[in-house]
Amino acid sequence: QQLSAAGAPPFPRCSGTLTAVSVSGRPGTEVVALFGGSQGFFEGFSNSLCILQGDNSVSISDAASRHMGLTWCEPVVRAGKAEDGVPDARWGHSAVSWRGKLILFGGSNTQHCFNDTWILDVSTNPKENSRQLLATWRKLKLGSDVRPPSRAGQTVSLVGDSLYVFGGCHISDVFNDLWKLDLSVSPAPIWEKLNVVGTPPAPRVGHAAVVLGDRIVYSGGRGSPTAGAMGTYATADQGLATMQGLTFFEGGFAMLDISRGRWLPIQHPNRSVYQQSDEDDDADMEAEGVWEHRTGHVMV
Repeated sequence: QQLSAAGAPPFPRCSGTLTAVSVSGRPGTEVVALFGGSQGFFEGFSNSLCILQGDNSVSISDAASRHMGLTWCEPVVRAGKAEDGVPDARWGHSAVSWRGKLILFGGSNTQHCFNDTWILDVSTNPKENSRQLLATWRKLKLGSDVRPPSRAGQTVSLVGDSLYVFGGCHISDVFNDLWKLDLSVSPAPIWEKLNVVGTPPAPRVGHAAVVLGDRIVYSGGRGSPTAGAMGTYATADQGLATMQGLTFFEGGFAMLDISRGRWLPIQHPNRSVYQQSDEDDDADMEAEGVWEHRTGHVMV
């Protein structure tokens, strides 16, 4: 169902992020933060931040489900530290919600590819009678110089208090490495490259991920053949398109078991296909393999 919202809508874009975050100073209230993205080569990349909120301080989930008022607005954006500034314009970044705050990682633009990590806090504005929200960016200080190579098009998944970064690309380099950052470590967390048991998915970019308990499920994307990795490519007779020399993966799900530290084999689920003739009202159901290939999709 398409929802309508008041206020000036955000400009059209691709590869931005939408993240639900809490509002400090309004207990129990969440809003949706839209950050970054691209309007194409000629229009360039953005680091704009737009907020979709429920009217009268109603939480976004209640406002949407109950068909109450929604409004787009631009918050007052500021840097937590002047020397750090705010995140550069980018697309292909990742964002998750952790303890009510937005955690941003990676992305790229025409000049740079990033491996920085930022924290965004959305709060009420202390100025008297101001209805604008306040958005404060803080660059995460790390306890080590070790960090993932710069990349875009990766997935970042939150399990407990830890971020798990998988895949992505930097120009023509496509990754299937796995990194962990425990955000609960204070004051300066450290990135850790994980070497887990089992065969990892082949290097890829533009894939999707969803967390189920202590497991992360990955699907799709595009990449390139690599020895010692798993992943089956769709073939040309399936309508395959290639982009930047990268080939789309067939549908299927790779699973990372966090508690056991193990990659599980790729699963190709079956789909039920109904076949019905004009003479027979009874439909026969036949299971077929699901082989769709896609990139830039989402899983929830």
